[in-house]
Amino acid sequence: MSAPAVTPPHTGRPILATLPIFDLSLRAFSGGKAIRVVALFALVPTLFAGIFWLDAAGQTSREFLNDLFRELIAPTILPLAVLTLGTNALGNEIEDRTMVYLVLKPIARWRIVAEKFLAVVAVGTLLLWLGVALTWFVTMRSSAGDNLDMLVAIELAVLAAVLGYGSLFMAVSLLVPRALLAGIIYTLLWETTIARFIPGVRLVSVRHYVVSIYGRILDDPQFLVEQAMHLGPAVIVIVVLTVVALALTSWRLATMNLE
Repeated sequence: MSAPAVTPPHTGRPILATLPIFDLSLRAFSGGKAIRVVALFALVPTLFAGIFWLDAAGQTSREFLNDLFRELIAPTILPLAVLTLGTNALGNEIEDRTMVYLVLKPIARWRIVAEKFLAVVAVGTLLLWLGVALTWFVTMRSSAGDNLDMLVAIELAVLAAVLGYGSLFMAVSLLVPRALLAGIIYTLLWETTIARFIPGVRLVSVRHYVVSIYGRILDDPQFLVEQAMHLGPAVIVIVVLTVVALALTSWRLATMNLE
């Protein structure tokens, strides 16, 4: 009688096994308060969409959603939601004194920053995309199929915001004491208030580039903001901001005394 065949062990490595810090960050986010806070922020615009559904007050669906994105989602919801994740990704590791265990691993510190940032982008983009899509659907209802262009424009602008704000707030979490409070003040004072009413300030406001990307992708003259940047330069600014902020974060982490 022949011996039973032995099944060889599975030698394939899951993708997450090659990104251990990313995997660890996803697990930390899924079990923490940050993801619930971001989910709550993501659902806030849907509440306003529900109110619009009850009483449109003479506005068209496109006008309402455009105003909602430009006046609430872009300057307030997006930065506050991403702030929660960005400051949590590295700041909590340092406060809990667990960062020292990460840097002891045979992983370059720039890679720790890169994988943490990837987790922030993955979680933040997914939740905010779902929230915006739900808001769009509640607003458009039966005319949703005719307004897919607005959904695409907003979703791509959300991605740009997550990249820009995520990298910026990760840097802030290592450079500024009480980073969460500093980020809230920055968002409510600079992005939500000052940058909307003082023309020159918008050039150093992430919101301006996010709204410009939205307007240029939508390509509807009715909804293009005043002095909106062209799509190419606006995307370049977001990319440069992301790279510089991540480089600064990596440098700061490499020079910190974590003992």
